[in-house]
Amino acid sequence: MELKIHDQEVLLQRLWKSRKLFNQELRTVNGESIEVVFAGAENLDTGPDFKDAVIKIAGRLLKGDVEVHLNENGWYEHGHHSDPRYNNVILHLISHEPTKQKFIQREDGAPVHQLCIDSEQQKSALWKNNIATEKSEALVVEDCPLSQQSEAKIMATINAAGQRRLLMRTEQLREDLQGSSWEQLIYKKIMEALGYSKNQAPFLKLAETVAYETVCAEMQWVDEEMALLKCAALLFGAAGLLPSQAKSSGVRLDAATLTYSAPLEQLWEQIAHRLEINSMKPHAWQFFRLRPQNFPTRRLAGMVQLIFRFYRQGFLEGFLKIFNGHSQNYLLIINELENTLTIKAEGYWREHYRFGETPVSLQKNEEALIGRERVRDILVNIILPVSYLYAVESSDGALKSTVQEIYTRYPKLSENVITRAMKQQLKMVGEIKFASQQQGLIYLHKLYCRPLRCSECQQITHS
Repeated sequence: MELKIHDQEVLLQRLWKSRKLFNQELRTVNGESIEVVFAGAENLDTGPDFKDAVIKIAGRLLKGDVEVHLNENGWYEHGHHSDPRYNNVILHLISHEPTKQKFIQREDGAPVHQLCIDSEQQKSALWKNNIATEKSEALVVEDCPLSQQSEAKIMATINAAGQRRLLMRTEQLREDLQGSSWEQLIYKKIMEALGYSKNQAPFLKLAETVAYETVCAEMQWVDEEMALLKCAALLFGAAGLLPSQAKSSGVRLDAATLTYSAPLEQLWEQIAHRLEINSMKPHAWQFFRLRPQNFPTRRLAGMVQLIFRFYRQGFLEGFLKIFNGHSQNYLLIINELENTLTIKAEGYWREHYRFGETPVSLQKNEEALIGRERVRDILVNIILPVSYLYAVESSDGALKSTVQEIYTRYPKLSENVITRAMKQQLKMVGEIKFASQQQGLIYLHKLYCRPLRCSECQQITHS
């Protein structure tokens, strides 16, 4: 049976993901040798098909993305040559020999090598070898040396890696703190986390466009109702997401939207003129293929409420009070941290996902603007490392010990594709109980499994 063009591209993606290609000699259409160190993580969102691949071309190590098409024309027909999001592509995978050029060109002018895999080879390899399609299997390192060690050795390595990841995150935050305040650092990192994968860049840009100190300065010397309105007006206005900025012509706003947005529009006009803020473009924000409860408008509404909870004392002081408020009762500290960061939908946002849409009745699991799962991720990846860094910088031994204990004891988070793949790779069943151990699996995957540093991985517990 002849395959349709789309089916051929899908099969080629599956073949690349399976790593079945990598046992044979591979050469670019220009004749240079290719060694695939890591195939990359499959990207189900907009952008290149595989992210963060590691390959060697003629002995040169390259890290970047991989794009898949039937032939070289697909790159240009899809407009990738003029799209900056594809400027990290290092390899173009095709199934038909190119007829025009051996390289394709990125928007930044850089040439990109092409690798051609014959369509008949695709079908043979895929159908005869019964390749699994699960994303996690594409991340598994076959014949992992650590998986052949004792259970005690495996767990000791994971625990040590978890501690290393905390220290690594701390050092990354130390760099981010240069030229910034503690409040801006926490604000920026929470904003980034609320962007998930699709909207991290615009959330970060918003945090830079409107700094935390700017937001809080606008909220001072007014009553709390006005402080909340000014915060919402400033963030939604600077983001370019107010109805006057984002709505399409001819769209009628419902009464609730008009009532909620009118004071925000008025305040934004005053603030933007006075502070000379240039708002972001509405198209900078991604709504495509997002569940409505994860729309950036709802996450931004949650951030408004979170800032409102902390603006008088500041993020850092607020978190320090929680750490110091329950003497070594780590469960109480965890509960208070989670409750403080969880934001339920109230008022306008109980029935809306974005401005101007038809009001809806939210399901119970959609009611949070910042839900418990995202909160726990923020705590493990941002608040605990930032607090640990502050303890180190201020020589606060008690705080450092408290943060360390909470990090070590924090219950495990939801599984992701990396933790599932690593458990499969290490042949583990149910041994992971804590978030720090999941962090250890992520650390091992990124720093040792992906670049195939297997011998060094087994020495982690000795250093």
